[in-house]
Amino acid sequence: MTMTEIGMLFVRRVDMNNTVLSKNNIEMKRIGWIVAIGLLLVISGIYYLRFSNIDSSNERIEDSLSIMDSKEISGSPSDGKLLKDSSIGVETDSSPNKNSEIEKSAITIADNKSSKLNSDTLNLRDFGVVGNGNNETIGFQKALNASVGKVLFIPKQQGKYYLTRQLRIPSNTKLVFDSNVIVQATDDLKQDHANFEVLFRIENANNINIQANNALFRMNKSAYSGEHNHIFMINGSSKVLINKARANNSGGDGFYIGAYKSNKKLCEDITITNSVADNNRRQGVSVISAKNLLIDHCVFKNTSGTSPQSGLDIEPNKYSDILENIVIKNCKSQENAGRGFMFAISSFDSRSKAVSINVENCQAYDNYVGFASVYFLDGSRGTISFDNCKAYRSKYSGFLEASCSSDGIKKIYRNCEAINSNQSRDKSQKGSYASSFYIFESDRQPRRSIGNSVFENCKSTVQDKNSNILRGISVLEKGNAIAKGITINNFQSKGHKELPVKLDVKSSITAKNIQVR
Repeated sequence: MTMTEIGMLFVRRVDMNNTVLSKNNIEMKRIGWIVAIGLLLVISGIYYLRFSNIDSSNERIEDSLSIMDSKEISGSPSDGKLLKDSSIGVETDSSPNKNSEIEKSAITIADNKSSKLNSDTLNLRDFGVVGNGNNETIGFQKALNASVGKVLFIPKQQGKYYLTRQLRIPSNTKLVFDSNVIVQATDDLKQDHANFEVLFRIENANNINIQANNALFRMNKSAYSGEHNHIFMINGSSKVLINKARANNSGGDGFYIGAYKSNKKLCEDITITNSVADNNRRQGVSVISAKNLLIDHCVFKNTSGTSPQSGLDIEPNKYSDILENIVIKNCKSQENAGRGFMFAISSFDSRSKAVSINVENCQAYDNYVGFASVYFLDGSRGTISFDNCKAYRSKYSGFLEASCSSDGIKKIYRNCEAINSNQSRDKSQKGSYASSFYIFESDRQPRRSIGNSVFENCKSTVQDKNSNILRGISVLEKGNAIAKGITINNFQSKGHKELPVKLDVKSSITAKNIQVR
């Protein structure tokens, strides 16, 4: 082999080696690109999952800030006591709401939230409050004070419950509770009339939105002997929304709505929805002075301890209080020691503003009396209407009026029904007079006249042997009072032993004041 051939062979080998190296480089580059693309896909996936979870979490909290689409006295401490005479599913209502302005106001409150809950959301944990059963009042109050203009999220407690003394909720605050939260008051809240304490005090405040998500707010009821240690006290405040709260076992009311020692002499634009008041000492709900109040789809039950012991009691303290545009709808009052729904407007007279109260699609079960209007004075003005309301198994009457002046507030009953009333089987005039609907003069509050009442398409039904009803509706005159201004249209009865309508009046002249059609 010549030197030339040897040289050519060497050149070919070098070219072959370069070709192999080139192919190897191309393959390595290809592998590198594949690895890089794979890493980018993994990182992108992690990034997407992380921020989509954050967004969905924010949306869940934001959703809880919206009002749910699905449809629980005198008595001011200065007066001391309320009247001393002497409750679960809820049916929905698809009819238009007469109080739509109140609902619009509530929706406005709920919708005034930031589009994303990030820097505008605080967490109770950030203030050292963990819920381990120790008193954490200071940290909880600091969190509330810091949440003005923001959202405060209260997560589930680490122990059995959050323990706190009285907490004040400031204006422009939104609270969102985890559904498993329990907040309990200490056993040493002040009870004296002048300086009593409650669990949550909303006083001289406005624009407050509480989305409780079925959180439980409670006290140790046995620790209290008075009547003013409430769970929620809404006092001289406006634009307050409380949704899905359970206010139980208080030393007073589950919810108090009034104006005791407040700058403003009434509460205005208040909404309580989808809530429960259970086993409270004085009342499930007390309303003292309010304008534009909506209580919707709530349950008030098992009230007992100190009078009046009603599920809901509307009872102003003085003639200058306000009861204007109040709607109670789709609510249930069950097994209360007193009345299911009580309207004790004994302080209003000719100086007072006209009353406007609508009670719609409400039910009373197993109460002392289902629906009671008591002690209306001459000169008091306005109307209380009861539409499609039902009273079941009342101890005495299903619907009762005691000493309500015929020259006072008008009562209108439309399509109301009392079912199996007078479970006590009492026939006395002081009891139910064995009547499902009963109008009479109470010995405690004499009147010159009783009445100013209209009954349209109402019904009394007896279905079980424990109900001792002789009459569907009775009007009883006694003492000096005469009955007048009473209209009874198309009253129906079933299962009675006597007449559907019983008029125990003193003369034929008085009887002309009562129209039965």
